[in-house]
Amino acid sequence: MRRLLPLLILGILLGYSWWRFEHRTAGRTAEKYTLPDAPALNLDDVKILEATDAAFTRLVQAVMPSVVSVTSSREVYQRLPLTIDDLLRGQQRLQSGKSTSLGSGVIVSKEGHILTNHHVIANMTEIRVLLTDGRNIPAKLIGSDERTDIAVLRIEAKDIQALPLGDSEAVFQGQQVVAVGNPYGLDGTATFGKISATGRKTSNDSGLEYIQTDAAVNQGNSGGPLLNVRGEIIGINSAIFTKTGGWQGISFAIPSNTTKRVMESILSRGKLVRGWLGTGFAQLNPRLALSLGVPDLKGAIITEIYPNSPAARAGLLPEDVVRSIDGKVIEDFQTLRTILAKLEVGATIEIEILRAGKPVKTKVLIEELPPQLEGQTR
Repeated sequence: MRRLLPLLILGILLGYSWWRFEHRTAGRTAEKYTLPDAPALNLDDVKILEATDAAFTRLVQAVMPSVVSVTSSREVYQRLPLTIDDLLRGQQRLQSGKSTSLGSGVIVSKEGHILTNHHVIANMTEIRVLLTDGRNIPAKLIGSDERTDIAVLRIEAKDIQALPLGDSEAVFQGQQVVAVGNPYGLDGTATFGKISATGRKTSNDSGLEYIQTDAAVNQGNSGGPLLNVRGEIIGINSAIFTKTGGWQGISFAIPSNTTKRVMESILSRGKLVRGWLGTGFAQLNPRLALSLGVPDLKGAIITEIYPNSPAARAGLLPEDVVRSIDGKVIEDFQTLRTILAKLEVGATIEIEILRAGKPVKTKVLIEELPPQLEGQTR
């Protein structure tokens, strides 16, 4: 009898529930509804929009297999709280764990080379790449450059699809773009936007210019491609402006021309080889311009000439004011830094200066920046 009592109570509860349901629905009349069978506008009026929508869909489908997820990790050790035994033994206990980083990347060669950001793989000992077909493959770090935030990886894999690098000098404000990556680990995410600005500089970019876009970019998008409507890589997504930690409509991508120059140098030399002029510069101000006989504030003043440098061999002197390089007007100090950052080793450039108010032209052969001066001078 004791065993049957729970079953009896359960049966009563189920019966009561069924009775309540039947009681509530008894005598209820079904609501009538009529759904529209056509949109509220003439479809002939939106044929262009439909075609554009279909084109973007084909674009995303075509490029998605080339975008990968990049996961990097390294072993770390954390000190555990001291115990009495630790004090008696004079030892500190350590607990091992893993530090991980998640980002995106894009395949750019048939041999399996992948572009991503330096900060995605910096100081990591293991790197793995997840392809859209589910393959999880170890990746080799070929080389990276911290200042430009570009890293080149390589995977050994068959049946991969590479995307071409476009010309970032040909992009324009208002151009439609697509950012593809893995924000917050959400693989294969595509966001759309426009080029907000080109040639955008930051306070510590050492001459590097960025493409600014309003395509949504968040944590995990780093290293993924910014694409034009032709499916060409015009930038590598690198950073955002944010006061909240998330996207606020301002994203920055490293231009593809810069990326290509860094990649080719890494593939051929194992590192980015930077050109060196061998000077120090400063921004002109009204007082300096007046004392040096400069009619306006365009240009940058040479503050230092390094011994045995290309600048020294070309006869440049402190207090010379650089006005143009290869015919490109130097608007200010930042313009000069940007031009110098793009100089190739072995190139000969023509520099126009003002010396004591008089124009002088000279040619300079650009040499490789000595390792000990990395980050200090141009």
